[in-house]
Amino acid sequence: MPTFKTYMRILLAHRIYIVIYLVIISITGIAIGLSTASSSSQHFAATSSRVAIIDRDDSELSRALSAHVAEGNTLVPLADDKKSVQDALAQDAVSYLLVIPKGWGHDLMVAAAGDGTAPALEASVSYRSGEGFLVDQQVKSYVQGLFGSASLGGSQGDAVRTTDESWGKSIGVSTIGQRATPLPNPLLSAALFSSYPIFASVTVCIALLMKALNAKALRGRRVASPQSPRERNVALVAACVCIALIAWAWNFGLQVTLLGRGAIARSPAQLGIVGLALLTYSLVSASVGFLVGQLGISENAANAVANIFGMVLSVLGGAWADLSLLPDALVAVAHFTPFYWAYRAIEGASAMRVVSTSSVLPLVGCVGVCMLFGIAILLVGIALGRARTRQLG
Repeated sequence: MPTFKTYMRILLAHRIYIVIYLVIISITGIAIGLSTASSSSQHFAATSSRVAIIDRDDSELSRALSAHVAEGNTLVPLADDKKSVQDALAQDAVSYLLVIPKGWGHDLMVAAAGDGTAPALEASVSYRSGEGFLVDQQVKSYVQGLFGSASLGGSQGDAVRTTDESWGKSIGVSTIGQRATPLPNPLLSAALFSSYPIFASVTVCIALLMKALNAKALRGRRVASPQSPRERNVALVAACVCIALIAWAWNFGLQVTLLGRGAIARSPAQLGIVGLALLTYSLVSASVGFLVGQLGISENAANAVANIFGMVLSVLGGAWADLSLLPDALVAVAHFTPFYWAYRAIEGASAMRVVSTSSVLPLVGCVGVCMLFGIAILLVGIALGRARTRQLG
């Protein structure tokens, strides 16, 4: 116990790192979660896009298409000249710009009667959002409806009426309820972000503790003490585990208290899996800190390792960007990182529809794979420590 207390006093001598990595960055993750909560809505609301329409045809078909595009969107008036069009697109004044060429309605009727293809429209989509792309898909669907109706014969007005009647119809929809309440999205965001402060704080603190213990003066006193090597090693392991537990308890405790108090009663199993995944990753971080400490690197180098590897592992694990946005090669590499498996457990728990053995065991297996990384890294650190001990005599 005295040795353990000494180790903790050495750790507190570097409290600046605890404040920076554990407190400040963790609070940043909570702020991100809170911002997610404030920007989310419990009810669906259709998005109104800014659209501009230049109708050079003025046929029944073009007027129907213009009315369809304007419905549910914000129509922005725009002059039919090159400069106005370029300014609207460059300044992001509109999300979607549709130009209907002269003769488009007549050409569509002729193409439909002769088994041709619908004439092209001139459409431009804003570079700043995907809203315009969605409007463009809706326009293409409506044009295909007009084309199909025109192929049945009749006038342009007949094609418009047939298309509008078909467009107005809907299919029956049934809702399947979930037997498990999903975790709040703010809690999920904060839990994923916390992978970085957990790794950085635990790795730096343990690496600096190991550096202090391996200093010549302190190392000589430790070896000359009446304590056996076994007792010293047990105290060191206890200190490392304690650091990991403190980092985990601080991060997960803040997340549950500020973002997920309701989940304690509604989703205890999912919340437990998230907590277990973060605890496992914290212990993996402790093994990394132990390995870094055995390398005997400087304080600045330990900070660099903690920051760089912390960020890389978080990115590859999917904490800051969805893995679907990463190249396939990076996703393949991510499988060989510990937080990827913790991420799978956290993500799976948050989206769990039914709490059952078949749904929980795969997630526990992912946590187990993450733990295997920690065991492997710890064994490497132990082997490296023994080699250094023999070298130093």
